[in-house]
Amino acid sequence: MNFEWLTTIREHVASMYATIAAAPPLLLYFTALSLPILAWFIVRIYRDIARNVEAVFRIAAYWFTHTLASFKTRFVCKLREWLPHRKGQGLESESKVEFDDLDIAVLRTAAALGPGFAINAPELAQKFRLRPAQVQRSLNKLSNNKMLDFVIGSNEGFDNYRLTQMGTAFMSTWQAGQSA
Repeated sequence: MNFEWLTTIREHVASMYATIAAAPPLLLYFTALSLPILAWFIVRIYRDIARNVEAVFRIAAYWFTHTLASFKTRFVCKLREWLPHRKGQGLESESKVEFDDLDIAVLRTAAALGPGFAINAPELAQKFRLRPAQVQRSLNKLSNNKMLDFVIGSNEGFDNYRLTQMGTAFMSTWQAGQSA
């Protein structure tokens, strides 16, 4: 077998050993202390290079996926334009709510009480000389249209309500329209 490579390595190791053995001890200590610091700098440089390369690949992947998502969105929008769609009222239709005299009277009474005070159907029915069920329907209608808000607690089995900010704004604009 051919062992020339082994003898070549042995000769290099022997020459390195002879050089180290002939060196002064102070130089050996300096070399032994500086090699870990040099290794730390080399590892740090390679780590920074690896981070930068990874950042470049991540940015490229982000922009690639962002571009693909943009093309997909455009394609879906164009596809929706080509496909037939239902003609319906959708979100464009506004529902108009008509408040009758009882509703306005209930809102006036709630506004006259001030913020934080609650009203209920039996008290209003007694004031307006109506049945509590009629007043309760008006209270429910105003509550569904966000003019009144439900308050915890009840009186004679009927819920308590108070004026909301939307109800206050409605009453102020309604009163301004009545005075003009």
